Order: sequence, then structure tokens, then C-alpha cells
Amino acid sequence: MSNKSGKIKSPTADRILKITAYSFTVLFSLLLLYPLLYTISNSVKDHVRIYDVPPKTIPEAARSLSIVLDYSELGAMDDRELLDLAQRDNILAMFSTLAEYPRDSLFEIKTFGVKEGKTIFYSRAHKMKLELLRDFGVYRGSVVKADVLLHGDRYVRASDAIGYEFDSVGLPRQPEASPARDEFDSRLTALFADKYKLEGFFSHSTLNTNNVLLLENYWYYFQLPSYVYSNNELIAQYSFLTFVFNTLLVIGWAIVTQVVLCSLSAFVISRLLDRKAGNAVLLYFLGAMMIPFASIMLPQLVMYKEIGFYDNYGALLLPFLYPFGFFVYLFKGFFDQIPSDYFEAARMDGASNLYLFAKICMPLSKPIITLIVLQTFIGNWNDFFWAWLVTEKQHLWTINVALYSLSINGSTKQNFILGLSVLMTLPVILMTVISSRQLKQSVMGSGVKG
Repeated sequence: MSNKSGKIKSPTADRILKITAYSFTVLFSLLLLYPLLYTISNSVKDHVRIYDVPPKTIPEAARSLSIVLDYSELGAMDDRELLDLAQRDNILAMFSTLAEYPRDSLFEIKTFGVKEGKTIFYSRAHKMKLELLRDFGVYRGSVVKADVLLHGDRYVRASDAIGYEFDSVGLPRQPEASPARDEFDSRLTALFADKYKLEGFFSHSTLNTNNVLLLENYWYYFQLPSYVYSNNELIAQYSFLTFVFNTLLVIGWAIVTQVVLCSLSAFVISRLLDRKAGNAVLLYFLGAMMIPFASIMLPQLVMYKEIGFYDNYGALLLPFLYPFGFFVYLFKGFFDQIPSDYFEAARMDGASNLYLFAKICMPLSKPIITLIVLQTFIGNWNDFFWAWLVTEKQHLWTINVALYSLSINGSTKQNFILGLSVLMTLPVILMTVISSRQLKQSVMGSGVKG
């Protein structure tokens, strides 16, 4: 095989070049993905395990602990008294186990109350649910002690928040058969009998592995704002969805306004103004991009306050009523490439300028619109500073403002922040993957090389 210069090109050299190129591509892809994968790994770990030295990329398997308490020796009692006793023991067993064994990867605790061979009480809690109650809920700011856990009606409210089943006749749930007693059973026996003094007799416990519990973490990460900002009715009801709604509202408004305003401006520059006037207007838009935001930030903030657009949705939406210069430039370059014959033929049929814009320019501009939608989505999904500057009310926060506020809360554990960060990163990745083909077409169609 020879090239134009007459030299023979070796198939072996071609093969080596391809192998080298693929190897470097895979290597750098892994290097780029590693921070995301490591963040995902840490987000499903227990908050204690995040700080292990040396750090582990793969999290430990999640374990489910079932605790069986026997009330047969307590004699006869009415249902209300028996339920109250079971609720007290349930809260003591769950929170004490969580506090005393933080490094045992216990992600689920189940409590079975049995009497005369029948299950009369059952409760199940994920570890993250218990941590939310301990850090922000019923036991906010409290230490895990028996008298603290049972003070007043705390244990009743905690039981209601966790959820339970009770029937003195018997529940259709049965605990797993008692395995051979091990060291963990011995530790629980001493813990429940001596330190926390449960009324029910600790029969046995069983440990199982269930890695689905690691993914369940994300459900409780999403509920974090409803605990931290429980005084805000909207956030208490909708939790993180409040911030997602605000972010999508801003993004949707930004996409619509930028596509409409930038395309209209570009159409005027490209098709209605002469060359010199069009270049002057385009230079204005491009020149406005060169002004650092820091230099206009305070005057813009003062102006918005004066006209009543502060700490409301107007402050978040109004800035997008100005066409972004780069998008105007993209539309203008694309409109310039449309053959003039299309417009002349339409004008001969009596078409107005609005018709030319709506029926010729916009239908052909789908690649450019896709690029603008993607850039606007990513830019505003990641935007923080302006939204943080103009909003004080918690229910107006966008995602990044909420993440920042949660991260500086001293009671928020690191795995919660990492988990929410992962959830907020995935939509951007998904959006980029879905629109990758249209993105290539838009770059080629706009005449922008890259």
C-alpha cells in the first residue's frame, strides 16, 4: 500500500497507531470519569466510611439487621400498654444500635416484637431516615441516651415518622429463624439489657446483605430539605422538588426568551439591515459580552431592587429579556447561509417579513436551536451567583443555591451533599448524551469550527 509520495504505508504501523489512539482515548475517558464515579461511590457510603484512610473506591456491602424482642414473659396487658412498650423498645433499639455501631455498615434496622410465638409489632427504618430524625427531626440537637430518646412524647412521634405495624392478635410477618449466636448478638444483649434497659427480652438478631439499600440512600437525600427547612410549608411538603421547580422554571423561561429574542435580532441583522448597519448592531451584541459581570453586578442589583424585582421570581427571570450576543451571532451566521432565492420567491408571493422569519428561517434553524437549548440548559442548571444574590426566601432558591445552603449547615453530613450533587449532575450528562448528534450538526451548520 503506497501514499501519494510513493512511499509504502505499513499495515503494522496503521494497526499500532489505532491501538495507541484507542488506548489513550480509553485512558483519558477513565481519568475524566473517575471523579464522578468516586463521588457516586462516596455518596452511597456511610458518612463515617467516607473518611477512611486509605480511601476505598468501592463501598462496603450494605447490611440489614433484624432485631427480635420477646414480650411473652411480661404477662397480660391491654393493647395500648403493649403498643407503648413496643414503641419505646423500638426507638431505643434502632437509635442505640445506630449510635453504638457506626462502622458496621448497618443500612437497615428491622424490629420484630413477638409474644407467645406471634409477631405483634413490626417496624423498619433505613439508616438515613434515622439520621434525618436524629440530626433535624424529633431528636435534633440531642445525644443518644435512653432518657433523651424516651423524653415526653418523642418516641411516639419518632415511631409515627418511621412507621410501624401493630396487632396483638398477630401480624402476617415472621422474623427469620434464630441463627447460631455470634459476637454481634452478645454485644446487642449487653447493650439492650445494661445500657438502654429494654423491657422486651432480646431473643436474637439476623444480619443479611442487601446492596439495594445503598441506592435507597438517594430517596432520603432528596428528603433532606424538608427536614432542614421544616418551618417553610412549601419546602416541608415538596422537599427538593421546590428547588427543582424553580430551576426548571428559570431554564424554561431562559430557553424560550433567548431562542425568540436572539433569532429575531439575528433575522433583522441578516435580512433587513444593510451590511454596515448589521455589522454595527452585531458588534454591539458581541461587545456587550466583553463586559465583566462583576462590573455591572452591583448597579444591576440596585436597579432591580428599585423597580421591585428582588427576592421574587421577577429577579430570577428578568435578566433573560436581553439577547445573548453569542446566540445572536450563531443565528446570524446561519441565516446568512440560507439561499436568497427562498426569500425572493416568498416575497414575490406577498409574504411578509414575519412570514419569512417564522416559515423559512426558524424551521431550518433546528440545529442552532438545539445548541442554544443545550448551552442554556447547562449554563442555567449550573448557575449560582445571581440566584444567590437576589433571593433570600428559601422557597425561591434554585438547586445550586439550595445545595450551597445545605452544605454550610453544620449538621448536614457529607454523604447527603454528595448524593444530592450526583442527582443534580445526572440530568446534565443525560441531556448532553441525548443531544450529542444535534450538537455536531449545529456546530457544522453555524460555520463555527471546533
